[in-house]
Amino acid sequence: MIRRPVQLAHARLALAPASPPDLAGVGLDLALAAQNVERAHGDADVFGRALAAGLAAAPDAVHDRDRTLDLVAVAAWRAGALALRDDALGRLADAGDATHRRALAATLGLRVEVLEAFVRRQRADRFWWPGRVDDRGYVLAAGGFRGFGGAWIRPPEHAVRLADAGAFAFLVAGEWWRLDADVWGARLAASDEPDPAPPVDDGVSVVIGADTHLAWVHVREAA
Repeated sequence: MIRRPVQLAHARLALAPASPPDLAGVGLDLALAAQNVERAHGDADVFGRALAAGLAAAPDAVHDRDRTLDLVAVAAWRAGALALRDDALGRLADAGDATHRRALAATLGLRVEVLEAFVRRQRADRFWWPGRVDDRGYVLAAGGFRGFGGAWIRPPEHAVRLADAGAFAFLVAGEWWRLDADVWGARLAASDEPDPAPPVDDGVSVVIGADTHLAWVHVREAA
């Protein structure tokens, strides 16, 4: 049983341990890039693995600054830097030739054959990834028991859908928390009392319970 916060897309599409080559030749400081990913609430280790996978699929990219920047941006989003979502999707949509598409797909941990579908589906469903149906629509768990490294001292009592895409609020032990999330990233922080969004039936819901400190985001698959 999963007891800790998790992004199921990361768990199902794990990237192999690897480190990217030095990119000083195209004027990029990898250590600084990793720090910036962490500041954007991403995972520096996942960023390194994703970038290494992309560069391994197209080694000549290390000599092309623009292509390398594409891979860096996509790797940062893959690592959970939500602020780079729109930028990364734009770069993926303008991928260009087959070699660059292959490198971008590898950065995400996807087969190049599904890259176009992934970008198209993400425009309408920010939690989609190939194979999500195998997890019965569950996409991530947030919160968790503070004693195990999570955020909350009690199970969430109430969940609220917010107007911003991928945003939710939770009432926990008398305090409100805000979750912003998509397929790769989840950012949870203390918040003011929320202004709930009008009801919408887009298949996205939150599952909470008195016996768990986790809040699960669930997406109903289209019929």
